[in-house]
Amino acid sequence: MVKRREPKASSVKAEPTSEQIEAFASGAERGKPETQKANLDPEQPRKFKTISVPFNEYEYTQLLKGVELTGRTKLNFMRHAMLSLVKALQEKA
Repeated sequence: MVKRREPKASSVKAEPTSEQIEAFASGAERGKPETQKANLDPEQPRKFKTISVPFNEYEYTQLLKGVELTGRTKLNFMRHAMLSLVKALQEKA
């Protein structure tokens, strides 16, 4: 036999008051609160984001040539190139 369950009285949601609605609306109008800039550490573990970069054959062979010339791994070569370019661009600006 199936036992029917009745909802508990505490699970019924009460309607918000006009003061609660007004407080919610005024909070939404202000927008996002300003967040503090995070103190970023370049030595942190690399667990924040991962991207997949598709290459064509020419780009991949160029990557392999760069890896061979520098003795770096593929990922380290790409990170180094990205950081070097960002640094050079910031110095120009």
